[in-house]
Amino acid sequence: MPIRRTPVLLGCCVVLGTVFLGAAEVYKDRRRKREWYESTFASFEELRAAVDEPALRRTRDERGTAAALLQLQRTYPSLPIAVAARLIKSL
Repeated sequence: MPIRRTPVLLGCCVVLGTVFLGAAEVYKDRRRKREWYESTFASFEELRAAVDEPALRRTRDERGTAAALLQLQRTYPSLPIAVAARLIKSL
């Protein structure tokens, strides 16, 4: 009895298409955030001067790094997570 490969191939194409579209969305979002950061702040030091360091430091010390990251992301939702993590670690 011959195995019908058309449904399997079609299913694989749908799955791959979905994965590629998801990856493209993630790339687009990261690029948008990076462009916003680069256009808003001239340097990391400018970002550091713009944030409320004592409040972030207090949040980090009392509730942890993740809570401080969330607080920073609420204030600057387009800030790339890598930059936010670097800022929290440098406090």
